[in-house]
Amino acid sequence: MSMPEPSNKRKSLDTLRVYAPSRGSLAVETEALPATRVAEPLPARQRRPKLVALPQKKRRTFADVLREHKVLQRAAMLVSIFAVAFALVVTVSGYNRISAAQRDLNSLLKQAEELKNSVEQTNIDLLFSISSASPQDAAEAAGMSYPVNGHTGS
Repeated sequence: MSMPEPSNKRKSLDTLRVYAPSRGSLAVETEALPATRVAEPLPARQRRPKLVALPQKKRRTFADVLREHKVLQRAAMLVSIFAVAFALVVTVSGYNRISAAQRDLNSLLKQAEELKNSVEQTNIDLLFSISSASPQDAAEAAGMSYPVNGHTGS
């Protein structure tokens, strides 16, 4: 069966089209073969893929296994987490020591203020306990008196 040529004497695309195999058959239509030819399906044993020897795998080293499981990255991340945690613990303990020292300093300052107040109170009590009358009475009882004009030794 040949297809009639179009009237404009140009070859139609249908005469040059190659059809892909479908359902085990192959349909080809070209100028050389005007009729469609059907190919026989391949026997079942030829359809099976041939087994090809795979290349031997090279032996994996310990470093390759570590890289594959990303052990080094995980270990680095774990070390960095512990370093940050350690830095936080050191910082918190430093603040704890600073606050303890501040507490002790405040306690000492309070004691110093109490002692200062105690000394001032003692001085005030001493000033009020001393009167000028008692030494004067003791001096008169001992026969001492203030010098009068002319009794000074010069």
